[in-house]
Amino acid sequence: MNKKLAGTAVVGVAVLAIVAAQFLGGGDPAPAAAPPPPSPSPSTAAPSIEVEHQEVYRFPDVANGRGWNFAIPVPPWPSDHVGDHATYRAPASGVVLETDRVPLTQEDPVSGLRALAKANQPPDYRLTSIAGREAVGSCDAGQWDFTYRKQGVTRQVREVGVGTGEVLITIRYDAPQPVFEANLPVLTKALQVADAG
Repeated sequence: MNKKLAGTAVVGVAVLAIVAAQFLGGGDPAPAAAPPPPSPSPSTAAPSIEVEHQEVYRFPDVANGRGWNFAIPVPPWPSDHVGDHATYRAPASGVVLETDRVPLTQEDPVSGLRALAKANQPPDYRLTSIAGREAVGSCDAGQWDFTYRKQGVTRQVREVGVGTGEVLITIRYDAPQPVFEANLPVLTKALQVADAG
């Protein structure tokens, strides 16, 4: 056999061996497929949202009889109703949310809250402030902040008065002072009022 031909045959066999090794599992292994993303565990899943309840105050005698309703989002807690006054109590924390409709003989919500403050001062009452605040819905509003003591516990209150024509709607958030800030979203949600139609 010719040396040149023999050399070419050796090179050809070597190339064929390398190609065959790659196809038959030799050489570098193929990269593994990425594992599927983990399914969310119960602790990272979005929390369920409770169905919202509403406390509705009706105004049938305005706007030439068309009227409207003032709907306040309230928590799904046990409640008591006496006339227009509604009280919602959190079962364990001592947090209370109250709503009411009272005649407004004053000129604005702030003066209405001042009249309420003068007439209703619980034991160890300490005024923090009474002032105007941003509108609630499309209505003028005022805010009354104070503390008082009940059964040896200092409680903090934020009461918002909303002027709706000749009526003052009050939304009162009342909580033991240590948990007041943590539960303030209860009031924030209640102030997202709507026209209930």
